[in-house]
Amino acid sequence: MRHVRSLPLFALAILATAAGARAERPGAERTLTDLTPPPVAGGLTSEQVAERALSSSLDVRAKREAVAAAGARVDQAIIAYVPRVALTGRYTRLSSIEMPSLGSGSFVATPLPPGSINPTPTAAVAFAFPVFLNQYYFQANVGVPFSDYVLRTSQQLAAASHGEKAARLDEHAARLKAVLDGRVSYYTWVRARAQHSVASQGLAQARGHLDDVRHAFEVGTASKADALRVESQVAGAELLVARAEDFALVAEEALRVAMHDEVRRSYDVGEDLRSSLPPVEGARSLDALIARAFDKRLEVRALDETVWSLREQTKAIKASQLPRIDGFADAYYANPHPRFFPQSDEYKFTWDVGVQVTWTPNDVFSAGAQGAEMAARAAQTEAQKMGLRDGVRLEVTQANQAVREADVAAETSVREHAAAEESYRVRRELFKNGRATSSELTDAESELLRAELEVVNARIDQRVSRLRLEHAVGDDAATK
Repeated sequence: MRHVRSLPLFALAILATAAGARAERPGAERTLTDLTPPPVAGGLTSEQVAERALSSSLDVRAKREAVAAAGARVDQAIIAYVPRVALTGRYTRLSSIEMPSLGSGSFVATPLPPGSINPTPTAAVAFAFPVFLNQYYFQANVGVPFSDYVLRTSQQLAAASHGEKAARLDEHAARLKAVLDGRVSYYTWVRARAQHSVASQGLAQARGHLDDVRHAFEVGTASKADALRVESQVAGAELLVARAEDFALVAEEALRVAMHDEVRRSYDVGEDLRSSLPPVEGARSLDALIARAFDKRLEVRALDETVWSLREQTKAIKASQLPRIDGFADAYYANPHPRFFPQSDEYKFTWDVGVQVTWTPNDVFSAGAQGAEMAARAAQTEAQKMGLRDGVRLEVTQANQAVREADVAAETSVREHAAAEESYRVRRELFKNGRATSSELTDAESELLRAELEVVNARIDQRVSRLRLEHAVGDDAATK
């Protein structure tokens, strides 16, 4: 049954007719450019997805608010240099009291003419002070923390400045991550659509093969086992299509989420991905890439700024163990004024100025404990930075290796596809002429399908791996 000369002439005619019909079915002849969806005018591109993902990223929004909070802390530290001014106004209504008398005395009631010898008439009077039931008091106070300017305020400003730099670096890093995730989501969606297209073509091919085998079985040139195996192949192809369709739906939803597109719509591919990228030329030194990543990665620089901020905060806290020296000046405007005696129902102005030294022994212990806590946090952040550097080293190594593998896969998948396609063509011709079994044709179809998926994956992997390497070494830091 495997050779043409063993087949009856009518069977060859039926088989040839079926094979001829098979050759006209969709998917019988597929080129490399057919494996990836062609670009559609007005369709989505990776750049558009990246921009929309960046503008709608919730993580970027949160980081932006963190930058605003850090900037407010810098403003607070700067305001601490301004002398503290306090204004006080007070009105007091006092209860009525009977002011005690301080005794009595006498005075001349009517002056006598010069030379008079008559006794001088006198009048008795009690000495008492007036009681004012309404009191008005206004005070302006200016305090100048001399010691804080030297020991605390400058350190707090430095800590806040480093904190703001760290927040800005974190926000920039979040922007780069949003762009990367948006682009990767786009290419994942394109991969899913291409895989669904290839799987659908493979299913059409398997169904065509099943028709051929059924015709051959009817004329007695194929066994029941051959037909059952192809039926199994068709069932597997149907499952592959269902999985590819589910993958495409999930990938499209992930793309919609990345862009925060509330309108449920279908997208078209607007970027031409039907060809492989040229391989990266020149030797890539892994040590040079890692060194560049340590220098450029914003996450590492953000942790450096955080460590400096914590160290400056530690200095400011430890300064609380020392005495405080403050200058002060006050101005008073009151009615009645408490400094004047006796009091009178009128406004009077006074002022004072001085220097004050304050030391709280309890602060020696509390500030020491707080300083130790802050120093521990600085050491913890330093350890996190070292851990991040280890992660960056591994990320760069993996990304660099992925680029190399993707370039190799892009070249080898083309050769593999060409060989698989030619093998399938030859097997199909041999099967059509009765010189190949159904099993051999099934194997050739499976190899062709696998080769087509490898081509699709290689094209997408080339683009994704380059994006990840660019991000890993920090070369994307100047783009967004």
